[in-house]
Amino acid sequence: MPERDRSSWANRRAPHLDPWREQDACGVGFVARASGERSHEILAFALQALARVAHRGAAATDNSGDGAGVLTQIPHRLFYREARRLGLWLERGQAFAVGAFFLPREHSAIERASAIVEEVLSGEGTPVLGWRDVPINSPVLGSTARATCPTIRHAIIAAPADGGRRDPASWERSLYVARRTIERRIAATGPELEPFFVCSLSAQTLVYKALLTGTQLPAFFPDLQSPDYETAIALFHQRYSTNTSPSWPLAQPFRLLAHNGEINTLWGNRNAMAAREPALASPLWGERVERLKPIIWAEGSDSASLDNALELLVRSGRDPVHALMMLLPEAHEGATEMESALRGFYEFHECLIEPWDGPAALAFSDGVLAGSALDRNGLRPCRYKITRDGLVIAGSEVGLVDLNPGDVVESGSLGPGELLVVDTRRKAILRNAEAKREVARRRPYGRWAARGIRPLRPVAHVDVAPLERPELVLRQLRSGRSRASTRPRSSGRSSCFASSRSAGASRICVTWSSRWATRARTPCGAWGTTLRFRRCRAPPRACTPTSGSASLR
Repeated sequence: MPERDRSSWANRRAPHLDPWREQDACGVGFVARASGERSHEILAFALQALARVAHRGAAATDNSGDGAGVLTQIPHRLFYREARRLGLWLERGQAFAVGAFFLPREHSAIERASAIVEEVLSGEGTPVLGWRDVPINSPVLGSTARATCPTIRHAIIAAPADGGRRDPASWERSLYVARRTIERRIAATGPELEPFFVCSLSAQTLVYKALLTGTQLPAFFPDLQSPDYETAIALFHQRYSTNTSPSWPLAQPFRLLAHNGEINTLWGNRNAMAAREPALASPLWGERVERLKPIIWAEGSDSASLDNALELLVRSGRDPVHALMMLLPEAHEGATEMESALRGFYEFHECLIEPWDGPAALAFSDGVLAGSALDRNGLRPCRYKITRDGLVIAGSEVGLVDLNPGDVVESGSLGPGELLVVDTRRKAILRNAEAKREVARRRPYGRWAARGIRPLRPVAHVDVAPLERPELVLRQLRSGRSRASTRPRSSGRSSCFASSRSAGASRICVTWSSRWATRARTPCGAWGTTLRFRRCRAPPRACTPTSGSASLR
C-alpha cells in the first residue's frame, strides 16, 4: 500500500505493518431483550459479560489494552437530559441522530474538523444541533493509550424534514452517505486533522469504544454507569489484535458488528469488492453511489472490512440477516437435506458476492435486530442462554452473566453457518432455521438461479494427438509464458531416494537443475531445485531409504 494512503494515527504503533494483514481474535457477544423494553440492566449485563471475556483480549505492560467497546441503541433519556443541560433545542419525544467522533487534540484542528462535519450533514438536510464533550476518566488508560487518546465528542443531529419517522431507512442512508463524504473530505486535508474517526453515525445505534480492556471501559466512560443509559440491545467486544499493534480506530464494535476470528479470504474479498465498484448501481442511491467509494477502508482490519461490506448491503435495502447470509453462507454444495428454497438462495447469491470465510463469530445489530452468527467453518465458539422473560445472552464463553438457573429456558451453542436473531420490533426470537427460511422465501431465488446458471456437463474422453514441440512452444508464448519457462527440462541431474512409509519402500527420483531458485536436499547430499517427482528406475542399491520427502530450505 502506498505510504500516502496510510494513516499515521491508525497505524502509529505499527507503522511498517501492512494493514492487509490486520486480523483479530477476540471475545464477543450480545445481550438483548426480545420485547424491546429498554433498561439500564441490559447495558449492565453487557458490561459484566465484557469484563468476563477480558482474558480473550490483551494488554501492554503499561495497562494499555488492545481495545474494548459496546454498541447499543441510542439512550434517549440520557441525551434529552444532556440537550437540556447544553441548551439545545431537542424536546422529549423528538427524533434525533447521534454521531460519535474521535477528533484531533488541538483546538484549531477540532474546529476545522467539526466545521466539515456540520457542513456535510447540513447539506444532507440533517443539521447538527450541537456538540457534546463525552465525559472520560483519562487516568484509567495506560500511558501508551493516553498518549494517543483523541478528543471524544458527540454530535447531536436533527431529523430530516419528515421527522425521520416516515422512512427511517432513508435517514440511515443519508447518514451513511454523509459519513463517507466526511471521511473523504477529512482525508483530503492531510495529516493535520488526525486523529479523526467516526465511531458511529446513526439514528438507531451508538458506539462507545476505547484503547483499553473490558474491565476498564465503564470506569473510562461515566456515561455507561448512568441509570439514564437505557437500551434493549447491547453488543460487546474485547479485542485481541493479531499480527499488529492495536489502535483507537480498530477497537470494536464497528458500526454494525463485532467480530471474533479471522477472515482468511480477506485479500480476495477486498479485491473483488474493489473490482465491482465501477458497476455499483441502485435506484436507492442514484448518483450518490459515487460518494460511497471506496467501499472498503484500506487501513482497516479484516473485521473493519467485513463491517464495510455488511454496511453497504444493509444500507442498500437488505436486513442484516439477509446480508450476513450472503457474506457468511452455509456449506450448501451437495447438501441434499437442505431445504430447496434455502439452497436456491445460496446458489443465486454466490453469483453476486464471494463468501467471507473465517473462522469467524459475529455479534451484529442495526438497532432493531440483534444476533450472533458463525461462518461455515464453525471454529469460533458462540454459546447462548434464553430466559423466561425473553432475555437473550450470547457470547464467546459460558457464564458471562449471573442468571438464576430457574429462569433459563434454553441453553445452546451455534454450529457452523448458524445464527440466532432477536427482533425487537416483532418481539420475537428467531432460531437458525426459522430466520433463514423467512429470508429465503421472500423471492424465487431458486428459479432465478436455475434460469441463469448453466452447469458444465462431463464429456466423453477425446483423444488428442500431442503437439509438435515448435507448435507447443508457440502456443505457450502466446498464452504469456516466458521463453525460459518453455525450455526442455530433461537436461538436469537426478538424485534418488526411497520412501520408508511402507514395508515395500517405493523409490522417487528428484530431477533438479541449478537454473531455478527453489532448492531441495536429497539423501544423496546434493542440493538442487526440484522440477518434478517421478518413479525412480535406478537399481535399488542406488537409493537410500528416507522417512519423507525432500525438505525445502
